[in-house]
Amino acid sequence: MPNEDSSANAQKTELFERTPIPQAVMKMAIPTVLSSLVMVIYNLADTYFVGMLNSAVENAAVTLAAPVLLAFNAVINLFGVGGSSLMSRYLGLKKYEQVKKSSAINFYCALGFSALFSLAFAVFYSQLLSILGTGEDTAASTWQYLWWTTVCGAVPAILNVVLANLVRAEGAALHASIGTMSGCLLNILLDPFFILPFGLGMGAAGAGLATFLSNCAACLYFFALLWVRRGKTMVCVHPRAFSLDWQILRQISAVGVPAAIQNLLNVTSMAVLNNFTAAYDSTAVAAMGIAKKIDMIPMYITMGISQGIMPLVGYNYSSGNRVRMKNTVTFTAKIGVVFILLMTLVYYIGAEGLIGLFMKNEEVIAYGGRFLRGMCIGLVFLAIDFLAVDVFQACGMGTASLVFAIGRKIVLEIPALFLLNWLWPLYGLAYAQTLAEFVLAIAAAILLQRILRQPVEMKAPPAAL
Repeated sequence: MPNEDSSANAQKTELFERTPIPQAVMKMAIPTVLSSLVMVIYNLADTYFVGMLNSAVENAAVTLAAPVLLAFNAVINLFGVGGSSLMSRYLGLKKYEQVKKSSAINFYCALGFSALFSLAFAVFYSQLLSILGTGEDTAASTWQYLWWTTVCGAVPAILNVVLANLVRAEGAALHASIGTMSGCLLNILLDPFFILPFGLGMGAAGAGLATFLSNCAACLYFFALLWVRRGKTMVCVHPRAFSLDWQILRQISAVGVPAAIQNLLNVTSMAVLNNFTAAYDSTAVAAMGIAKKIDMIPMYITMGISQGIMPLVGYNYSSGNRVRMKNTVTFTAKIGVVFILLMTLVYYIGAEGLIGLFMKNEEVIAYGGRFLRGMCIGLVFLAIDFLAVDVFQACGMGTASLVFAIGRKIVLEIPALFLLNWLWPLYGLAYAQTLAEFVLAIAAAILLQRILRQPVEMKAPPAAL
C-alpha cells in the first residue's frame, strides 16, 4: 500500500484505538451534534419563515409533507447507516480494500434507490397526498412543496447525507459535518428570499425550492472533498470501484434494512398522527407541526451524540476491544442523559413562549404549548433508546434494532395514538411517543448491559466479513 495510504491508516488507528475516550468521543460527536443542530435549525427555518406569512394553510402544508421527507431516511439508513457500520467494522479488521469497495456499492445503490423514490412519488402523487391527510385547502400547497423537495430533490437530499455517513465512518466527522452544515446554512439564507413577499413570495413552494438547491450544494461539497482527498480517503465513488458484491450487499442489508424499516415505521406513525390531528382543523395541524419541530432540537442533539460514536463502537467491537467499547458507550450515556434532562426542564417551563416564536396566533400557541409539554417529558427515554439502537447498528446487530423499531411504532406508539386520542381527544396524541419510549428505555438498558458485559477476549461476530 502506498505510503500516503499508510499514513492515513495510522491516523485512523490512533483515533480509534489510543486517543483517550472523552477526547475521541468529543472529536467524533461534537461535529455530528453541530451538524444535527444546523439540520434542526434548517428544518425550523421552513416553519419559521412560512409561519411569518401567518397562513395556517401554508404552515400545515409543510407539516403534512414531513412524512415524505422522513421517508428519505429509509434509503439514507439503508446505505448510510448500513454502509458506514460495515466500513467501520472492516476498518477494525484492517480490511482496507473492502472498505473502499463497500463505500462505492453504498453510493451507487443510494443513487439508484433515490431516483426510484423520486419517480414513484411523481407517478402516485395524488394517492400519496390523500394518505398524508391533505384536504381541499392544503393539497395544492403541499404538492408544490413536495414537487421541489421530492420529485426534483430526492436524489441530492439522500446522496449528501449518505456521503456524510460514509465520510464519518472512517473518522472524518468534521468533514462530514461541514458538508451537511453547508447545505443547511445555504437553505436558511435562501428561505426568506424564496418564501416571503419581499422576494419571490412562493410560500411553501419557495421553502421546497430552497431545500432542493441547498442539497445540491451539499453534494457538490462532498464530491469536491473526495477529489481533493483522493489517496487519503477510503471513501470511493469511482464507477470502476462499483460491483454487485453479494457478500457486501448482504452485510449492508443486515444493518441497513432494519434501519430503513425503522424509518418507514416512523413515517407511518407520523402519517397516523397527522391524520388524527387533521380531523380537528388546520390550526391544530400547524400547532402540532411547530411543537414537533421544536421537540426535534434536543432529539437531534442526542441523536448526533449517539450517531457520532458509531464508528468508535463498531471499530472496537470488530477488533475485540470490549473495554474501550464499554467505556465509550458509558461516557456517552452520561453526557447525553444530563443534557436531555436540562432541556426537558426548559421546554416544560417555557412551552408557550417557544411556540410563539414561530407563529403569532393565540390558538396555535395554546395548542402547541400543551403538545410540547406532552412530547418533552419523553425525551430522556428517547435518548436512551437512540443510544441503544446506534450501538446495535454499529455492532452489526440488525435484528435487535429491527425488534426495537417494530416495538416502538407497531406494538406501542401507533396503538397508543388510537387509545390516547380516544381517552383524551387531540391532546392525548402528544403523549403517545412518551409512553412508547418509556417502555423501550427499560428494554434498552437491559440489552445494553448484556452487550457491554460480553467477555473482552470475545471477537466481533461480523458474520461473513
